[in-house]
Amino acid sequence: MKQLKKIITLSAFAMVLSFYNLAGFAKDFKVGETVFVAFPEANIKDDAFIIGKVTQITPKGDYQISVIDYVKGHDYGVSCVPMVKNQGNQGYGEGWSVWTDTKNLDNKAIEYRVAKENVLNLIYGKQYFIERNNLYIVFGRWKSDAPMLTIERLERAKSEAVSIQMSDLNDAFDIAMLHRASFYGDFGRPFLQFETIEPLNKLLETVGALLASDPVLKDLWQEKSRDWPTISKNTRHYFLIEAIDKSLADAQSQLYKEGVEQADAAQLAALKAKLTGLQRK
Repeated sequence: MKQLKKIITLSAFAMVLSFYNLAGFAKDFKVGETVFVAFPEANIKDDAFIIGKVTQITPKGDYQISVIDYVKGHDYGVSCVPMVKNQGNQGYGEGWSVWTDTKNLDNKAIEYRVAKENVLNLIYGKQYFIERNNLYIVFGRWKSDAPMLTIERLERAKSEAVSIQMSDLNDAFDIAMLHRASFYGDFGRPFLQFETIEPLNKLLETVGALLASDPVLKDLWQEKSRDWPTISKNTRHYFLIEAIDKSLADAQSQLYKEGVEQADAAQLAALKAKLTGLQRK
């Protein structure tokens, strides 16, 4: 398990590196500029950011900022160093003592030092996080079976993911498209129960191949009591596990729907065999 966590941590680090290779990072900022301090998370839903004004630049190039806005509920304790605005105010000690709630950046007596590599141009940072959130919304709409979500929209989401260096989402989007094609035909016509069986076999073949090709993914997915904090450090694994879970659950439920007995007997038997083979430990 330690080796597993090491691999996942390295993957998460690679994701962060790809984020900071984006064009919006390569910029120095001046005192007085309003900036976007970015804290992207592999699972996207826990993305956090701070919008603040630069008040100082440290000798090593990091920034001290006065907070204007931030994502409430995120723990900034590891990412920000609190600094007392008025060092002569004995009531605040060295700063750490007054920052007891590391999810709250509202204290007007404190500013925060953040690493240079976390700081982006304000407009660029906002747009990038909006694009990340849009991808998360598309995936969420698929998970919730939104009737108007088309395969074309999922395909476009894949392209959007590539454009912002988030192609780790694309295997999950591929699963989502195969799932959608298992339940809807041309012009969004919902399939009859027996019509879903053959395309569901194709979907589960892809799921099986993905698990076979990625032992780390397979181990994480199979665990009875999942380590979600660890899973959440890897974008590909997090979204794939969610996509696989939904695909298997929906395929299983089709076996009990009225009218499924009209499906090709061989296809029906194949689906049952695949579901048996894809059971978790």
